Amino acid sequence: MATAEIITIGTELLLGQLVDTNTAAIASALADAGIDVYRETSVGDNADRIAQALREALERADAIVCAGGLGPTVDDLTREAVAAATNLPLDLDQGVLDDLRAWFASVGRRMSPNNARQAMFPRGSTILENPKGTAPGFSLDLGDKIIVVMPGPPREMQPMLRDHVIPLLTSKFELQSVIATRVLRTAGISESEVDARINDLFRAGVNPSVAVLAHLGEVDVKLTAKAKSREAAYALIDQLEPEIRKHLDDHIFSSNGASLAEALGSSLRGRRWSIAVAESCTGGLLGAMITSAAGSSDYFRGGVIAYADEAKIKLLGVTPSLIEQHGAVSEEVAAAMAVGAKESLHSTVALSITGIAGPGGGTKEKLVGLIYIGFATDAGVEVKRLQMVGDREAVRHRAAINALMIGWRAAK
Repeated sequence: MATAEIITIGTELLLGQLVDTNTAAIASALADAGIDVYRETSVGDNADRIAQALREALERADAIVCAGGLGPTVDDLTREAVAAATNLPLDLDQGVLDDLRAWFASVGRRMSPNNARQAMFPRGSTILENPKGTAPGFSLDLGDKIIVVMPGPPREMQPMLRDHVIPLLTSKFELQSVIATRVLRTAGISESEVDARINDLFRAGVNPSVAVLAHLGEVDVKLTAKAKSREAAYALIDQLEPEIRKHLDDHIFSSNGASLAEALGSSLRGRRWSIAVAESCTGGLLGAMITSAAGSSDYFRGGVIAYADEAKIKLLGVTPSLIEQHGAVSEEVAAAMAVGAKESLHSTVALSITGIAGPGGGTKEKLVGLIYIGFATDAGVEVKRLQMVGDREAVRHRAAINALMIGWRAAK
């Protein structure tokens, strides 16, 4: 079994000026190849610190996979840092230099002297071609260890990772296993409740292993298995998944990567249902989520953002006495909004949301975070009362997610 560490290089990563997508891409590719990633590190453009990170990683891992710092400028220091960490000199590769000169000539540009730095590599390196840019990557085999360095731009890094690095590591370590993952996506249930329900499976799982990953309004359950083939790994996951489903009931809306909006859309399309929405405190967020799914025009009739009481009355036909007697944030008004949306937009079903998103507006009887979600069908209307926690954004987002979940459960 081979282990790896990932080192991404660039001061812009540490300043938050650039989002590091390379680590995720490299980690995913290594996992698919059956290589365990034990640590990920980001280092600024400082040769001493990069070299130190490499020395430390070489003490722990079999493969060190780096991205960044291979450009022509003075702050591109990865090649020098690798040479320092391994006590090897930098040598000029004449073939790479000739290729660089030919590339610049082909595009009608003069090659600057500093571009020649991109033809310098630690002695003994194997050059990794970069058809997408001017910075070749390289690998340095150290016997039982290996350092691989790729350029930082994702459009250059990703093809090199796929075409050169993964095959290189697979061959070097004679990898006989792969890692497969499946993510069961849930909503309408908290992270702590998910953990409590599958605690025995979570603690006992080694292969496959179980991990719980929380997002705003949703919780992912990630199943990971290692085996000698992808088919065998997924067979292990197939054995565990039914046990997870027993504990989480109908909270699981996807096991194929689909979003909740996409899962809802698939179910609506399958039933040939159309849907409409009426929103108050979410201000169009529910409609935006539904239409984030490609092809939503097949089933989404439209939405009404009825923020003011007058809009609820005029656009959705809510009886003024309902608002006067029960308040705009009430079960009765949520029901009337859902019915109004269904009738005015001629949909099969309709969802409504009314509530107090905060931070103000709450009372002792109706706290900030109180949400009513209505769901209207030809058979009638049902309303769910929820008490959300979090700031305004969190309350609105969770309300919309719960509404989507109500619609999905009815349509599935």
